[in-house]
Amino acid sequence: MNYKRLNTITAFLSMINSLFYLLAPVFSLVLMSRSTNPVGLLNTRMAGACALGITVITWQSRNITDRQFQNMVCAGNLAMFLALVAVEIHGIWSGAFNWVGYLFVSADSLLALGYARLYLKTRGNRL
Repeated sequence: MNYKRLNTITAFLSMINSLFYLLAPVFSLVLMSRSTNPVGLLNTRMAGACALGITVITWQSRNITDRQFQNMVCAGNLAMFLALVAVEIHGIWSGAFNWVGYLFVSADSLLALGYARLYLKTRGNRL
């Protein structure tokens, strides 16, 4: 998979995530069997705002051809997706996530692998 395609997929998935979290936080929390108290709604909307930022960054950077810039974006997204996977696994183990957590872990793991591959590939071309 190339850089543009991976960033397009990431932007699309992040946009869907951000729209659900920002516009339908109650639905998102109920789907994950979580409480819809004000703190939960606030945290969900904050996560949606972050996902919207990822959407804009990955969409705007998808056409960049400079390898060094691509490498920076890949490294940042790799770090983010690895952190997300760690948090999601902890959420599953602690009971904070229901079966939906496995979908998040799967999707974020695949995106992390994609960015790891591109990071190593662009880094190898530079060495």
